[in-house]
Amino acid sequence: MINNSGTDIAESVIIVKIAQTVALFDTVRLTKKKKAVKLSDSGKLKTVEIFLDINYNIVIPEVASKIQKAVAKVLEKELDIVMDSIDVTVVGVNIEKLGTE
Repeated sequence: MINNSGTDIAESVIIVKIAQTVALFDTVRLTKKKKAVKLSDSGKLKTVEIFLDINYNIVIPEVASKIQKAVAKVLEKELDIVMDSIDVTVVGVNIEKLGTE
């Protein structure tokens, strides 16, 4: 549960919103190698870690920044949650399209 001004919001709701937001980016996907989204609420800090697979030849810092901003916007607008930290980690690279380019 993430506590938002006295209201608890289920982690599954937050994870679904994050997954929907990441799905808007066609160059990345949530990883299937491990838990793709980890939430933490220590009372003082609310953090989320997002683990992604990314397509080959994509500028990682650029895409990561866009994902961080999009996730922050969705969580704040739809769930009224402000995260203190949204960390994006690339755990895999998809090279399948390499031969077709």
